[in-house]
Amino acid sequence: MRTKAQVFALGGHRDTINSIQTQKVDPQIISGSADSTIRLWDLAAGKSMSTLTNHKKGVRAVACNSREFSFASASADNIKTWRLPEG
Repeated sequence: MRTKAQVFALGGHRDTINSIQTQKVDPQIISGSADSTIRLWDLAAGKSMSTLTNHKKGVRAVACNSREFSFASASADNIKTWRLPEG
């Protein structure tokens, strides 16, 4: 098994992260948390690009749609769709 040194520790959620999705094209990830937020992360810079706070309950899952440059997020009470920022 290979081991590598840690590149970044991405911090910002205040509760458990329930779901993470990676982008195929850009070095980005999307995380959904029990703190009711979604974060878009820039892996090249090692920081959060934006935080979405529209869920009232904890985010349980996120799923990407790379063809439409969008993603969906799900909590206990609803599912929301989002457009990814371009560039």
